Amino acid sequence: MKRKAAVYVVFAVLSLATSFQARAQALLSQEMQSAQFFVGTWSCAHTVGDFSGTYKTTIANSLDNRWLRQTYDFPATSDGAAPVSAEYFIGYDPRSARWIRLGAMSDGLYFAMVANRNGNTWHWTYVLPGQGGSAVYTKKSDSLYTVDGPSYNQNGKPVTEHHTCRKSP
Repeated sequence: MKRKAAVYVVFAVLSLATSFQARAQALLSQEMQSAQFFVGTWSCAHTVGDFSGTYKTTIANSLDNRWLRQTYDFPATSDGAAPVSAEYFIGYDPRSARWIRLGAMSDGLYFAMVANRNGNTWHWTYVLPGQGGSAVYTKKSDSLYTVDGPSYNQNGKPVTEHHTCRKSP
């Protein structure tokens, strides 16, 4: 009798684990599908305090469609700052039910962020290099998204970044 009960317990545990994996896989698929509009090449305009400029970003599916790979190309600026490139990976972790974004830039900066999605809006919070700071990505249409944030001090003055990105044909 004890052996039969043990078999039932093992069967129940395996069934629960399989059920959890199936739900996690379905959630991952659903979340990654919500971000497919990002795939493509985008021309972006941004303002940060008194500065404004443009840059290009390209987003593609990567690593068996479990991640989005985002590259940035920022041109040199009129004040002599060198061009900057960057690579980021964006994905959804069904275990923690949140989005993950991490990457590095050619100027040595790096960032890691986590987000929750509510409809067409991703609320990102920076976790590296330090706690704090946030940015909100909002899908306006399949060919337009905005980024508001982060806010920080620049030359002793508080500024907030604002980006508008339009999909290139």
